[in-house]
Amino acid sequence: MLLQIRSAEFRFGDVTVFKDVDLDVKDGDCIGIVGANGAGKSTLLNCITGELSLFSGSLTLRNGLSIGYLRQNCDFISSNTLYEEMASVFTYQTGLLEQIRSVSQQMASTDPDSTEYRALADRYHRLSVEADVSEAYDTDVKIRTVLNGMGMAEFSSSTVSTLSGGEKTKAALCKLLLQRPELMILDEPTNHLDYKTLDWLETFLSDKRSSLLIVSHDRYFLDKLCTSVWEVENKKITAYSGNYTKYKILKAERQRTFLAAYEKQQREVAKLQDYIARNKVRASTADMAKSREKMLARMELLDAPSPETRPPRFAFGYTSEPSEFPLTVQHLTLSFGSRTLLKDGTLRVSRGSKVALLGLNGVGKSTLIKRLAMPLPTDIGKIVFGKNVRVGYYDQENLNLDANLTVLDQLWFDNTRMSQTDIRSLLAQVGLGAADVNKSVSELSGGERARLGLAMIMAKDCNLLLLDEPTNHLDLPSREALEEALKAYGGTVLFVSHDRYFVNSVSTVIAELVDGEILVCQGNYDDFISRKKSQPEPPVTKPVKSVYRNAKQRAEETNRARRLKELEAHITELEAEAAQLNEQMTLQDVVSDYSRLSQVMTHLSEVNAALEAAVSEWEQLV
Repeated sequence: MLLQIRSAEFRFGDVTVFKDVDLDVKDGDCIGIVGANGAGKSTLLNCITGELSLFSGSLTLRNGLSIGYLRQNCDFISSNTLYEEMASVFTYQTGLLEQIRSVSQQMASTDPDSTEYRALADRYHRLSVEADVSEAYDTDVKIRTVLNGMGMAEFSSSTVSTLSGGEKTKAALCKLLLQRPELMILDEPTNHLDYKTLDWLETFLSDKRSSLLIVSHDRYFLDKLCTSVWEVENKKITAYSGNYTKYKILKAERQRTFLAAYEKQQREVAKLQDYIARNKVRASTADMAKSREKMLARMELLDAPSPETRPPRFAFGYTSEPSEFPLTVQHLTLSFGSRTLLKDGTLRVSRGSKVALLGLNGVGKSTLIKRLAMPLPTDIGKIVFGKNVRVGYYDQENLNLDANLTVLDQLWFDNTRMSQTDIRSLLAQVGLGAADVNKSVSELSGGERARLGLAMIMAKDCNLLLLDEPTNHLDLPSREALEEALKAYGGTVLFVSHDRYFVNSVSTVIAELVDGEILVCQGNYDDFISRKKSQPEPPVTKPVKSVYRNAKQRAEETNRARRLKELEAHITELEAEAAQLNEQMTLQDVVSDYSRLSQVMTHLSEVNAALEAAVSEWEQLV
């Protein structure tokens, strides 16, 4: 047991954040923590790390437990370069290697037959064994693996303090991944990460070398990793076994069971009260009435179920069908400054399809969807909308909102045909009630502005929706409500989102923006990732016409070409072996056998190290 919480209560002054909390964290657990903003998730984490103290109850940590905590948007301050900061994790291993080099030098200048030499040899052996156990020879590979996987390799020589806020948070996460504490606490670790980095991070964390406590809105991330979910709600923290999807099922079952038990008890109470009222005054039945009163007094009454906060209700509709292809992009080229984001790009969106536009951070997804919504005369190529197409565009920055207008006037100004009653009804539908309609737009939270922006599309007759990060700022119930609305919508949708659960739930087509091209894959996000993994792209060399000055240069080039072929074949073999070992680690008979699992993990580590070395050599030769 790593952590045990019993009868815990925490207060801020007279305000109770949570009470009567009993929770456990065992070795190998991966626990997702969910709940509305302000429910107490961060407070719970701060109690676990010792930054806050419980009002009552106990929180017990295993002796010597190492804890690492990644705060959301942390300000990582360091005058080191990024690589130096990562290397600081391995100070002990670096010291061992320095000692080994020192002893080796001493041995070189000492008589092999002397007592001193034998003592040095013994020390060299002990240090070498210790270096092997602590994986001291692998520190550079580990650092480069994490920096590459997290998309931070290009910043290796940059000073940490010069990185942007998002880059600093990623740097702090990289350092934590290299430290590998026994308990890793991550507060929104998926912010600022693209789908490729997220996939790598999930794989890295799935080896169970650290127990995890994760606060995240990324449901796909929680589904892939979590073995249980803690829900913080109504001053209580409830534990559910399984991942996020399982938690939703179990919570619904728990609510139904509790409601049925409460209603049954209320019927029993009403029946007893009615009997007592009718029979208490009659001498012949007074004793029986008193007996019922005692029974009622002994009954442990269930608390009334907390009223559920209703999520917003999104609904999109249209009156006229568009042509078969509502949107066609032909030979479009887009640039941002000196960078070409899209070159001669082509995309044909069929009627009724739900197309998710994916790509790594910075490739131009938002730029593309904005340009589709608002084409410029200077664009190179064609953006063609089909007949009867009516476009609804959601801008992730909500730049179409006027900060000086009230919420009511913002929606009414854009939809003068609607009555004030209709406007108020629509705003209430998305969770902006009577207390919100007279606020200025500038007073709204990010989530409220997002819901207002979506309401403005709902008010229109749109059969093609262009949505740029519509789930940003939305809480989980609102995201799920938007998912259901888009799945029920019969029109066509082209959208950008970092929320992979949302993408997986809504999309029927994936359009990936990569290397200035648009590549189309039928299916949802799971289908897209499955095809990506089943079609590895081994390194290839581009044919280059060589000009040799002499026979020696020709021989060197021949040897280089031969070595490249050998490396490419070796890399393919190592990748296949790594894939096979990863597959073995998912087998029940391997997972349940610690010794065998340890052997597989050790072998996988060796294969990955060899693969890293082979790829590094290949890159140098290319």
